[in-house]
This record gives sequence, structure tokens and C-alpha cells, in this order.
Amino acid sequence: MSERFDIAVIGAGIAGASIAAELAPHATVLLAEGEDTPGYHTTGRSAAFWEECYGGPGVVPLTLASGAWLREHDFVAPRGALYVAEAHDLPRLDAFEQTFAGTGVTIERIGRAALEDLAAAELAVGL
Repeated sequence: MSERFDIAVIGAGIAGASIAAELAPHATVLLAEGEDTPGYHTTGRSAAFWEECYGGPGVVPLTLASGAWLREHDFVAPRGALYVAEAHDLPRLDAFEQTFAGTGVTIERIGRAALEDLAAAELAVGL
């Protein structure tokens, strides 16, 4: 016996399971997962830290769309992500930044002195 599905969602992490649940009332949905347990691996990483660049430029619109709601309901707090590069890695940092140009992602370049100031401020408030 074979079954037919209107939509196949690959990956039962937080994003895959959520979209499958939203689609299920409107279509027959197959939720396929490679792990033994839904949400194993990726959900733990993606749910623990909300980052605008997560998933790459194709996923950014979904990520950004969730941000306001997550903040409004106190699921996330401002943190920021840090990408570190030495001088010889600057072309790779440039390429990373260019990958997200025009997506709405906020990327701010700071130097060592600004990073030290941020670290000192965080330590001063006990975070």
C-alpha cells in the first residue's frame, strides 16, 4: 500500500514540526525525520539561541518574521551573535556579510576595542 501526500516536510525540528502542524488542516502532510526522535539535534540548537542569520538567506525571512512575536512574548532577550575573524580571514567575513545583504539582517562590524568595551560592560552588570 502506498500513500500520497500533498506536502512533504523534511526535518522534524522546531521549524519542520511547526510548519507541518500549520499545514496539516489544509493538506495531507508527510513529516520525515532522519533521527530516531523528532527535534533531536537541531531543535536544541535553534531553540536555544535566536539568530537572524540562522539557516542562511533563504530562511532569513521566516527567522525575521518570528522575531517580533518571540520578543513580545518574552521567549528571547537581546543578545547578539559574534563572528570573529583575524586579518587574513577578512575576505571570508566580507563574503559572509555580502551573503545577507538586502535580507534585513543586522550585521555590525566592531573592532577589538569595542568588543573589549562590550565584554567589560557585561561583566560590570554581572551577566
